[in-house]
Amino acid sequence: MGRSAILALATAAALMATPAFADTWDDVVKSANAEGEVDVHGGPGALYQQLLTAQFRAAYPGIKLNFSGQGGRDAIPQIMRERQAGVYRWDVYVGGATSMLEALMPAGALAPLRPALVRPDTIADDKWREGFDGGWMDKAKTYIYAFDLTIDPVVLVNWDFVDPARLKTFADALKPEFADKIVWDDPRLPGEGPAVGQNIVANFGTDFLVKLYTEQKIVYTTNRRQDAEWVVRGRYPIGFGTGLDDISIFQRQGLGQNIKPFTGDEKTILGGSGFGSFALMDKAPHPNAAKVYIDWLLSKDGQMEWIKSRRNSRRLDVPPGLPDFMPQPGVHYEDVENEAELPTRELVMSLARKNIPTAPQQ
Repeated sequence: MGRSAILALATAAALMATPAFADTWDDVVKSANAEGEVDVHGGPGALYQQLLTAQFRAAYPGIKLNFSGQGGRDAIPQIMRERQAGVYRWDVYVGGATSMLEALMPAGALAPLRPALVRPDTIADDKWREGFDGGWMDKAKTYIYAFDLTIDPVVLVNWDFVDPARLKTFADALKPEFADKIVWDDPRLPGEGPAVGQNIVANFGTDFLVKLYTEQKIVYTTNRRQDAEWVVRGRYPIGFGTGLDDISIFQRQGLGQNIKPFTGDEKTILGGSGFGSFALMDKAPHPNAAKVYIDWLLSKDGQMEWIKSRRNSRRLDVPPGLPDFMPQPGVHYEDVENEAELPTRELVMSLARKNIPTAPQQ
């Protein structure tokens, strides 16, 4: 037998031994259509509901998408109660990584993600900042993945009510004139509030953080919508952990146009994934539909939807949703929500619980 014939036989054998990629994905989609639905938890509010549902439904009309949007501090207790009762109704959890790291992962409520990452092209290293593995939030690189990385503006200021000459540094926030002018997403609870504290500790230390907690008559809230409205209307024009996505809802209506981030004198810059992390739930009732949803979420199409939230995707072929807070090439940013940062986050929350005596405003 000639050399060319041997090579031809070897190539044919290799092709027979390797399943056709298109057939594998087609089988997944076919099985997902047979399952008929996928149940997804996502970030709170109408914006996230739109971004995480509309285009998926258009792309996969055979799969009914059931969506519920809540913050983790509301959703996770409900999920844990359901699981304790033997009810497993969620397929994919999209939200803040810390909620998953602190509650769902230790409870065994998450399944390994890699088996659900079906299409190699979707997770190819050249598509993702620092390669695909750069987005894992758990140390084992198994359960929780962040597709978002935004250099979060931890403080938003309505400059219509604050003189920029009077607020140039974080130390300025301790001036008596700013007492009772600051609202803070409650740092005693999971959410944006502790992330602010992590940035402050990294830059100015714990003593400064405690001074802020105790000396400025700060209003602490768990209501994101109310938080944003207070900043917009100037009742509390300085927002610590106020969601830029919540502010943007007002800005699209022509309100709060002079609300802009305050960076002050920070030297250590920490990034964050916001509500842009996800996990596959253990005992997912629709495992193939979950794979299809995850693939869409990580795809260019899915991430083009995500950046409409004014956040930034880790995908390199997707433009920034918030250009001024896009990570710079060649610079590594630690995500305040990953597992390695949990001890600092716990310290921030512990100091808040010890030093903030009042109940949060609802």
